[in-house]
Amino acid sequence: MRRREARLTEAYLRAGAGPGAAAAVPKAIRYAIDELVVAHQSNIDLSGEDRVNAVRRSMLEQCPDTVEDDGLVAELIGAVCESASWEPPEIIDGVEDELDVLKRRGLRLAVVSNTGLAPGRYVEEALVERGFDRWIDHWIWSDDVLSWKPGGAIFEAALGSLETRAEETAFVGDTPEADILGSRHAGFAASILVGDKSEAAIVPDIELPSLKGLSDALREAGLLAP
Repeated sequence: MRRREARLTEAYLRAGAGPGAAAAVPKAIRYAIDELVVAHQSNIDLSGEDRVNAVRRSMLEQCPDTVEDDGLVAELIGAVCESASWEPPEIIDGVEDELDVLKRRGLRLAVVSNTGLAPGRYVEEALVERGFDRWIDHWIWSDDVLSWKPGGAIFEAALGSLETRAEETAFVGDTPEADILGSRHAGFAASILVGDKSEAAIVPDIELPSLKGLSDALREAGLLAP
């Protein structure tokens, strides 16, 4: 966040925003995040362009002397969107081994994810750079399909991309409401919760402390051929 704020402040100062730019930038980012929160309460999401424009509108309102040009817009897009690639993604222990096993079994795999301020395609680029495209067939991001888990549209988009039926598809996630409740309402064959998050009213089909052993758990449940 500090890097994003510093980059935006410098860009807006160059664009004539005035001495108030440094104070305006964090408020503009907060405004965009608040707009996302409001949308997410209805299980919908905003596009990447909408996220950028939310910051842009707030900055123009706070700093009306700003002179917008292509350079400023490029800096704005870079600061809001490209943050996903500023640091290498943290890879969960065991995920690569498990993906290897599942891919060797010929399964089609998709990432189905809600996104933060940075649009999903920039997160995807960082993960592809890390080599995840050798396992992942499809990337379903909330800002692309304008649906926020646990809303049903993002799960339907995943099934459409995978060309599979819900009753023959398993969903793995780390959040009870978004992942387990959402995939269960979408009719998935199994909802697997990984990690230490829990809600008493939401019981997954399979619960694992980590991704290690995912393929074994799927076999034991009859969801993966021995």
